[in-house]
This record gives sequence, C-alpha cells and structure tokens, in this order.
Amino acid sequence: MAEVNGVQDIVNALAKEVDGSRINITSDVEADSQDEVEVNGHIGAEGSKNKKKKKKKKNSKAKKVAIIKPNEGKIPEEIPAPPPETYEETARWEKEIVKGAKTYNIPAWGLLNDRARTVLDTFRTPSCKKIELLTPRLRLRQVETGDLTGIRRIKMEPIVQKTQLYGSPGLSDIKDSFLNRYIRSSIPRISNISGSKGRDEYIFAITALDPATLKVQDPGQIRISHRISNAEGYLGNIALSLTYPSESPSFLPQKGKIFTQPTFNEFEKQEIEGKLFYETHPQLWGQGIMSQAFEEVLRFGMEELGCDSIACDPTVGNEASIHLCIKNGFIYSHMTNNIYNKPQLFHRMTREEWWKRNRPNQEISDKWGGKEVCRWCMNFRLASPSINCHHCKWAKYCSRECQKADWVRSNGHQVECDFDEGS
Repeated sequence: MAEVNGVQDIVNALAKEVDGSRINITSDVEADSQDEVEVNGHIGAEGSKNKKKKKKKKNSKAKKVAIIKPNEGKIPEEIPAPPPETYEETARWEKEIVKGAKTYNIPAWGLLNDRARTVLDTFRTPSCKKIELLTPRLRLRQVETGDLTGIRRIKMEPIVQKTQLYGSPGLSDIKDSFLNRYIRSSIPRISNISGSKGRDEYIFAITALDPATLKVQDPGQIRISHRISNAEGYLGNIALSLTYPSESPSFLPQKGKIFTQPTFNEFEKQEIEGKLFYETHPQLWGQGIMSQAFEEVLRFGMEELGCDSIACDPTVGNEASIHLCIKNGFIYSHMTNNIYNKPQLFHRMTREEWWKRNRPNQEISDKWGGKEVCRWCMNFRLASPSINCHHCKWAKYCSRECQKADWVRSNGHQVECDFDEGS
C-alpha cells in the first residue's frame, strides 16, 4: 500500500486495495495505433536505405469500473406454528400460569451462576434462541453458556486486543461482563440498557457449517492457552446493536395492545440506527469468514429489521476492518476519539444505499413490519402467535414457554393482565 498521510488518505488508500471478493475491477484499454510509413526505397532490398518511422502509440488509459456483486442472502420462510396442544398439555400449563404464581427477576450480575440457572432456563425460551442466520459456510446462532472458553481465547489474546477497545480483560470479566451480556441479549424483554425503547442487540456466535472446510493457521505468536486446533464450536461473534433516540416512542410490548413488529416507516421516522461490532479468532483470519458474517448481518439489519442506517467504527490502524466497511459500500463519515482515547473512523450506510446496491431495480419492501409477534421472544420470523392469555385478548405468545416466562417475570404480564377473579 502506498504511503498515506491523514485520515482521508487512509480511507482512499484502502479503497484502492479492496480485493476481488466483492468488487471486481475491469479495464477498458484503448487499442494502440501502429502507423508504419515506408520512406526512401523498398523494404527488404539489399543495400537499400529503408527508413521506418517509429511506432507511435497513443497513451493507454485504464478505466477502472467497480462491479458490485449484490448480496445474495435471502429472507427465510416463516417458521410454522407448533402443533395444537393435547388436552393433557393444556391442563398442565394452566396449573402453572395462575394468579399468585411466584415471580422472578433475572439478576444483572450472577446470571450464569448455578443458583440462577433455573431462572435463566425459564426466561431464555426455545423461541428466544431460534433467531439465527446462515451463509454458504457459516451458521450465526445465539451465544450459549458453553461458549465461555471460545470467548476467552479471543478476548484475552494480545493480538486481538490491539484492535479492540476493551483493553486486557480478566477471566472474571469475560464471564460476568461479556458472556453475561451476550446471553441476556437473546432475551429481548430483559434489557441490557436502562430505559431501553426496544430490543437492544442481536449478538451472534460465529460457527462453521463444516469445520473441515476452514483452515486453522499456524499459531505464530499466539499464546499457547489461546490457540485452537480445529474450527469447531465458537469461532467469534458479530453483533448488531440498535440505538433509539431519547424522544423515540417505545417499541416494546405495551399493556392493552397486541404487539406487532415495528415497520420500516416507524424506524425511519425515529432514525433508528444499527451499529456493527465483531471479532474472530486470529488463527482463522484471512479466509473471508468475517466478510460472510458481516454481509449477512448487514442484510438482516437492512432487509428484515429495517434500520434507517447502520454504522461501523473501526479503530485507526485496523485496516482489515476498514477494508470490510469500504468493500460493503459504507461511506466514511468522521473520526473521533473514544473513551479509551483511541481514534475511530466512523463509516455509515443508509437503508436506501444498501437497497440500491444489493437489490437493484427493486422497491424497498417490508416483509415482517406490522405482523403480530410473540410479546416475549419478539421473534418476528415465527408464525403469528396462536396462544392467547385466557384473561385478556391482547397478550399473545408463540409458545407456552414464552407465556410462562412473561407470567412469572417480576412486573410481567401477571401484574398487567386484565385478570378478573370471576373469569
């Protein structure tokens, strides 16, 4: 890469270095003219003084045209509703979902301790874990408690820490802060942010559909305790966090109202922006793993959630991440120093820009917006909820597990329900 000076030079230089995995460069070169003039005599005759005018070539101008390959990800089909309950199943659930049932609150800390496991298993229903994304080589699933070792290997590795903002966390920080946050993110009614107006984050664990197809590189200077020998299990994470303006209305379920998925127009009106963050194990770098994950989560945020825009803010010097932004059509916005005094380069892309780039000649369409959705898991990919609260007509759920979770949560539906002792 050529020597550069200044932030904009860095961005421009990186743009020139983009490889052909998403942007292919073609060159249209003007044909050379070869004018040859015969002078004084016959060509080829012995002893003759034949003179030729030297070839005159026009200046060749290579015109580089960026050919954009549209995102090939697709919105999946709706997941069907569960089969009807048997009489025995209905009777069992109705004994658990009764007025006066004990309620719980998921703790801010200690969520992953054994004593909190029952509460976690109650609130983190099967439907909460059904949000996942697929690419040709990857499965992006919800993070599990068993991913702790994989997270530790990445976050405690100095090579990774050079481009991240969290410094050098200890093992207790990995479990109590990072893993705790990742697990909580899959339970949208248990917010990570005080006063949240909607689901805060979608955090996905990156896993391989076929681990044998990924090459685990030589560890080099990676610490022995952080090395991997195969591409099985947790390989890293990628997340989309959502920002809601302070004046925005709530996009969470409300008392007395059937919950529906927010529409694109609602997100646009409030300028709801997503933000990407991500990391993978360094022994897997350079294979396009993050490129696939990045493209799919970007598609999910634009085509399914309907974010008004999505931003990404790699640190200065993290050329691979800056490259990823540019390759996917993000536009450099500005540089700022974060709370760790590390300069970050903000890049942003609007929904309209993404759609024009990846769905050419197609109007923006909102598949899920306005659809009735389970008020606990808020999983809009599931069939519209078929289970209603017996005491009110507006609390709807996709499963009995979700209904119970909302019923036994402190200040949950048991408190807000239009319950009548005579009903």
